[in-house]
Amino acid sequence: MTTCKRCGQEMADIWLVCPFCGRAVSNTPTKKKRGNGQGTVYKLKNGKYKAVVVLGYYHIEGEKNLRRKTRSKVFDKKADAVKALTQLSEPRAEEKRCTFQQLYDKWLPTHKAGHDTMNCYKAAYKYFKPLYPMQISDIEIDDLQECIDDCPHGKRTKQNMKALVGLMYKYGIPRDYVPSKLNLAEYLKVDGDAAAHRSSFSDIQLVKIKNACGVVPHADLIYIMCYLGFRPSEFVNLTVADYDKERGIIVGGAKTEAGKGRVVPVSSKIKPMLDAIVPDAGYLIPLDKRVDRLKVFTTEMFYPALEEIGINNPMVEIAGGKLRHKYTPHTCRHTFATLMKRVDGSDKDKQELIGHASAEMLRYYQDVELADLKAIVEAI
Repeated sequence: MTTCKRCGQEMADIWLVCPFCGRAVSNTPTKKKRGNGQGTVYKLKNGKYKAVVVLGYYHIEGEKNLRRKTRSKVFDKKADAVKALTQLSEPRAEEKRCTFQQLYDKWLPTHKAGHDTMNCYKAAYKYFKPLYPMQISDIEIDDLQECIDDCPHGKRTKQNMKALVGLMYKYGIPRDYVPSKLNLAEYLKVDGDAAAHRSSFSDIQLVKIKNACGVVPHADLIYIMCYLGFRPSEFVNLTVADYDKERGIIVGGAKTEAGKGRVVPVSSKIKPMLDAIVPDAGYLIPLDKRVDRLKVFTTEMFYPALEEIGINNPMVEIAGGKLRHKYTPHTCRHTFATLMKRVDGSDKDKQELIGHASAEMLRYYQDVELADLKAIVEAI
């Protein structure tokens, strides 16, 4: 027995017409349609076939309805269009590789707000200069937080910086420019908020890392990072050409007004370790994988090394229930900053070494001597 789709009455399987409502019954099985999200193919007026997939939905302020983000391609044959649906659904590599500056340039024309509000966002954007060339996928909460902390203006400007980042992430997530569903702006702190979670290695932990060098794989890299002060994303992308062995300096960092050509002397404590791992060419850090270098370093080298060294690295809550490891590659940068506080030296020189954006304005009034920088790192 079957059921009529119009009136719901039961009928014999052999009936071709429903005797109750007169609806024709077809015994020909219908072809199964593709499931939701698998795309569709339809014929164009010119006889060709168009394959279309929906990648997601996004909202533009001022509009009531959500917009669909689609990807499509036209084919001469229907079979080719159907085969292409799977390929069209895959994220494009170039969409994942987007810098902070590129994301801002894409977001800016789409945001609708008053003239004064837009000027506030444009002013706030200037204080993210160290992040301009960084890939969005490489930016961590500490990178964003440092820019806010280094802003020389008051709370209002810092609030605008936080709001700007939130809007950029909301724009980038549904468009695949931001590979994570996590909006980092939610965890940024401005003056008056609870202090941001930051951890440095203790003196005892630093000694354990030093003693593990040459014994535990990659322990030397962690120790080197603690005496260079580079951001993790800067460190993993240093090249052999950035390191002047004879002068004992590394010239690198974010290519911005605050960090372009930043000179960081290599302490005698780490120079033998660094010289031992430097290859003949290419990247300074021996990573085989070229994609997501920071992620590979963090998950395959940093965390396993800490575990083998015996440094407990628990998961801690940073904000809103979000968990992460207490010690991350950024811990090395915080350790460097902590060590610098203990030695004598001008604030200008210390800002130069760590590449804070606030050093930008001071450069116009005071020169930095390489000898002064070396004195600081040797005293650490």
